[in-house]
Amino acid sequence: MTAGGWRIDSFGIALILFTSLFQSLSHCELITDDGILHLSNSTCGHERLQVLELDNCLLITDVTLEHLENCHNLERIELYDCQQVTRAGIKRIRAHRPHVKVHAYFAPVTPPPSVGGSGQRLCRCCIIL
Repeated sequence: MTAGGWRIDSFGIALILFTSLFQSLSHCELITDDGILHLSNSTCGHERLQVLELDNCLLITDVTLEHLENCHNLERIELYDCQQVTRAGIKRIRAHRPHVKVHAYFAPVTPPPSVGGSGQRLCRCCIIL
């Protein structure tokens, strides 16, 4: 991630959090579960973080959600297009932290191609268009 020309690694994220209750890491394609671990274990993340946006963070997994259970003031997590985060992971954090709002989007499953070649070769979304 870059900010103001500076390259910020996973360890630097915890330092940024020092003055922030809201953190957007959306589109940080190199952020990993380890980066979120550092953020959640920091005093500021542990005690101050309220909102965390992780949209399009392709490397985070359900492990990130386990790390975020340590953030006591967390109120909301945004997880749109985080392809390695599962419904089971979201269900688990909701069980441990029921007051945390988790916003996620799971793309619909594309139907398999028809067998035999006589059927229509468009998915339902394409037919609507």
